[in-house]
Amino acid sequence: MITFVDRRHHVRSSHFLPEIQPSDMNRRSFLKTLAVSSAAATFPSIVRAQALGLGDTTAPSVRLNIGCIGTGIQGRANLTNALANSSVRVVAVCDVDKKHREQAHRMVEETYAREKRSGTYKGCAEYDDMRELLARPDIDAVLIATPEHWHALNVIYAARAGKHIYCEKPAGASIPETRAMLNAVQFAGVVCQIGSQQRSSTDFLRVIDLTRGGYLGAIKRVRVGLPSDMNKRPAQAVPGMPEPVPPELDYETWLGPAGPLPYCKARVHYNWRWNFAFGGGRLTDWVGHHFDSAALAMRVSNMMPIAIREAKARFLDDSPLYNTAADYSFEAHYANGIVIEVSSALREGVHIDGSEGSVYVNRGIVEYSAPHLRRIQIPTQRLSLSQSGPRGHMNDFVECALSGARPRAPMSDAHCVTAAAHLANVAFRAGRRELRFDPVVEQLVDAPDAVRYFQRTMRAPWTLDA
Repeated sequence: MITFVDRRHHVRSSHFLPEIQPSDMNRRSFLKTLAVSSAAATFPSIVRAQALGLGDTTAPSVRLNIGCIGTGIQGRANLTNALANSSVRVVAVCDVDKKHREQAHRMVEETYAREKRSGTYKGCAEYDDMRELLARPDIDAVLIATPEHWHALNVIYAARAGKHIYCEKPAGASIPETRAMLNAVQFAGVVCQIGSQQRSSTDFLRVIDLTRGGYLGAIKRVRVGLPSDMNKRPAQAVPGMPEPVPPELDYETWLGPAGPLPYCKARVHYNWRWNFAFGGGRLTDWVGHHFDSAALAMRVSNMMPIAIREAKARFLDDSPLYNTAADYSFEAHYANGIVIEVSSALREGVHIDGSEGSVYVNRGIVEYSAPHLRRIQIPTQRLSLSQSGPRGHMNDFVECALSGARPRAPMSDAHCVTAAAHLANVAFRAGRRELRFDPVVEQLVDAPDAVRYFQRTMRAPWTLDA
């Protein structure tokens, strides 16, 4: 096949997106504070720029006060994008790692200091407990970038506090968790954007347009290539356990709802992904990106699979720390007949084959099977993205939090999309080639051997009802 490559940016289509509509200390004192302040905190507070000592020209009525929960690598990347938005004022940062927290705090104050004549700014608070940050009635929204095993509790607590939410993917660590997150968000009526940033990428949106617009003809096959390599590297040299906990890290709180496990540097921060106590491997790490794009293209992003078939996985046998799949493949089957194939052996990205042509897309590249596909013009009535990529995704969240509109990556879609990865991991761990699922009651079908992998048990006192 002759491949035609196009790395140019394209105009965004909006027809596939959901229709914009309105968004459907002391532990006891925290809950009391939430009860008093949640209603008032549902909508952005009006903060005058003069009160902050700033000469910003942003209208006070469109200022969004934000707190950051989780300020590691991804948290600081999200923080950078929020700081670039003139409608945002970051007023607090929270992390159980003092080094991460102080680094984020410094980023905020140095950024805002450049806007002041005095060259100094001291308006950002630091917290090591998210509940103290959430109890502040002046905070309108939160950016969540904690490890996966904390996402459900972060979102549920934030929603109950009336805060709008930007949460990193994956949405949660199990289907029951994402269901509880969705229920909390819908009940509170807050905006919740998941960090599936490819929904704000012009390249991926163009491929979604071509697929949904019929330009590829009848779709014959959809394949998704996901990464697998990162959890293999540390297995060769893992230091003895337990190790001393560094003084800057509150390891007990970092563990949170996960079971008590001895501290080891190779277990925390980025490497939490490779242990089922905290994450789901590269599969859940990337399901909210490439798989999400494929599901959106095939109009199943708001549906849960009815079955996982042809499930295969290879696990490491020489690693005392990492137990997620090193290599994997499966098929996600939907009630309308759509099948999405996933493999860590496939070239990373989204491959869509139709009767009239094929496309491949990854970050920064689109490949076409025929030149006419590259020349197709998006109809002029479709909207264009003023900012593509992660910054555009953050800007979309800010706009929706201020207006009440539906974000590009809502929690309702994330609940469905992430389910494919969770079900596949259940099948892998149970040694099943096939796993059936009832999306109506959101339960496994005739799989008693797999039930124990379906929902995580949270360590007391943490529960989804907390």
